[in-house]
Amino acid sequence: MINASKAGQTDLKDALNTHLQRIEPDATGLAIKLYPFTRSHEEDNPRIVVIDPRIAFGRLVIADTGIATSVLAERHHAGDSIDDLADDYECDRSIIEEPIR
Repeated sequence: MINASKAGQTDLKDALNTHLQRIEPDATGLAIKLYPFTRSHEEDNPRIVVIDPRIAFGRLVIADTGIATSVLAERHHAGDSIDDLADDYECDRSIIEEPIR
């Protein structure tokens, strides 16, 4: 629900800016990376997962690693613990938890 009053428009502008900050442009200014929200609250969302068309054909991956989040989720649902996944991919536990979220 959006309040169309002047105050509501300011709130909409802030929300839009929060979303736009999750987009990273390349050197030419073209949007190339998107860091989707992984938590319900928009503020303080980590930039751990990324969509980048140059990596894994734009599939959701862990930033700077190329590890597909779908693989992590499948393994976790199959019974692998987060600690096992962190050991297998040599990542911190917190980095593995975020994509599974």
